[in-house]
Amino acid sequence: MSRILEKLADQHEERIINVLYTLENDVINEVTRATKGQLVSQRLAIQLQPRLRTIIQNTFLNEADLIINEEYNKIAKEVLDTFGKMPIPNKFKNLTDIDLSTINALKTQSFSGFEDIAERFLKVINDEVYQSTIAGRPFNDMVSNIKSHINGVYKTSNTREINELVDFINENKFDTAKKAQVEDAVRKLHTQYASDRAGNNLRRYASQIAHDSVMQFHGQFTVAKAKASGLNHFTYTGTLVRDSRPFCIEMLNRTLTEEQIRDMWNNRAWQGKSTGDPFIVRGGYRCRHTWIPTDPSWGEETVDEVPTEEEAFDETLNVVNSSSLTNKIKLDDIKPVSIGFLTNKLNKQFKENAKDERYPRDGNGKEVLKYNESLERRRNNEPIVVAEFKDSSGQKRDFKWSEKDYGVVEALMQELDELAIKYDVPKLRGINAEKGHIASMGDGVLNLNVRFNILERTGTEVTKWKKGDSLFDRPFTADSFFEDKLDKIRTTFYHEFGHHIHQQKFVKNAGDYYLPPVETELKKLRRFRGGSATRYAEQNKYEWFAENFSLYETGKTELVDPNFLKFLEEKVL
Repeated sequence: MSRILEKLADQHEERIINVLYTLENDVINEVTRATKGQLVSQRLAIQLQPRLRTIIQNTFLNEADLIINEEYNKIAKEVLDTFGKMPIPNKFKNLTDIDLSTINALKTQSFSGFEDIAERFLKVINDEVYQSTIAGRPFNDMVSNIKSHINGVYKTSNTREINELVDFINENKFDTAKKAQVEDAVRKLHTQYASDRAGNNLRRYASQIAHDSVMQFHGQFTVAKAKASGLNHFTYTGTLVRDSRPFCIEMLNRTLTEEQIRDMWNNRAWQGKSTGDPFIVRGGYRCRHTWIPTDPSWGEETVDEVPTEEEAFDETLNVVNSSSLTNKIKLDDIKPVSIGFLTNKLNKQFKENAKDERYPRDGNGKEVLKYNESLERRRNNEPIVVAEFKDSSGQKRDFKWSEKDYGVVEALMQELDELAIKYDVPKLRGINAEKGHIASMGDGVLNLNVRFNILERTGTEVTKWKKGDSLFDRPFTADSFFEDKLDKIRTTFYHEFGHHIHQQKFVKNAGDYYLPPVETELKKLRRFRGGSATRYAEQNKYEWFAENFSLYETGKTELVDPNFLKFLEEKVL
């Protein structure tokens, strides 16, 4: 059932998107005809409104009406067919009866949503003409603005490259096999050509309502039939996608009573939650899930307990991008994940990792900090959350990471956890935004510079340098010995974990924390320069340790300084 709904929702969204290009063309043609390309009359701008209203009705609203009247009967039929397959006792048989009055009432309600946004954007477009006339804007600027109000960044353009990207996105938006290429095209369109990054346009709201009206019609009709039949138990069904909300991940396949559902809805909050009835709104905007009525007496379901806040996100800990030291994931196998998924997963891990007794605390039970004293979240003894990326002043920072980047973080954090076990040091307890360096490490917190896209910042440089070649020709950092982008960023993560080892190994108390035993041994080294494969290893003894550790754990042992191997064996292992 859920796949049929999703298919209908995607088809309806595609039809609405396509008709908006017709609307864009018709509106521009009418404005051009009425003004003859000259914005000289404010009265003319006012007189345009009835004609623009007619155009919107004949294109956008007419297509919405066709979709609702032609397609929503299919949704109702699917609901009834689904109920017909259930082991419904005779007293519930009316659940499969057709209820035309309910169907028509819900159709009218769905259409009113399209009418509301049509009226809103009629005013927006008309105001653009009027204000352009008053301000004396060039006619072409007004045309571009109107297009932005209708289709946003996906408007038609005089630039061939933009139109090619837009056409590719529109043609393949709902093709799952081309999802990655579509995302790349969208990213390029937004970053290189965007003229309306806010996204406040008719396309945004129309495509959303085209999707949501399908799911909401289904939810309303389903609940109406259930109430008429006396059913008050519901199972949350649907499919998960990479950016499914924590609520949806948590509730999938759970069976609850109506009272439990409404109580949870009124007392819980989550990212993306919208206002409304829980049986209609479900997880929030663009949610692909729905509540299906059932009865535990049928013997197929049992009523679940509503999870507590602490238990709420256990399901988000399921590994999507599985990786280990012995079976490292490949770049092509990385699945994109949402920031919400990654946050929920890592945040719980960080909370548990922060309890490790090898992270010392002061007499008041607060964490002893050496490297991140300026961070308010650390002073408050709260794990740093990967989603927030706040600087020391508490302001959120812009970042350019893609969902593929988040998948990389998810995978590599598993490898770092294994390194912690292997070298007997505490697992990392946080990720934080870095403002200066590409990355750094301190207090068990990995700092990453969010100004750089993880996979793009690594570059393409690959060195052929080997031991015995001139030291002047050495690359700067260890990532230059790898061609694969994931391997390149892996060297950075491993490098920073090398710092974690010399900061944390053998630490038993606050005294050790401020004077780490391994660092004490590093200071005794008389000579560390001249034997490493990178110039960065010559910076100081800590970077010497981290660079060689990175090469050692990524399998480039032929490049590792023999003195490092000796130090590792005698002073660390």
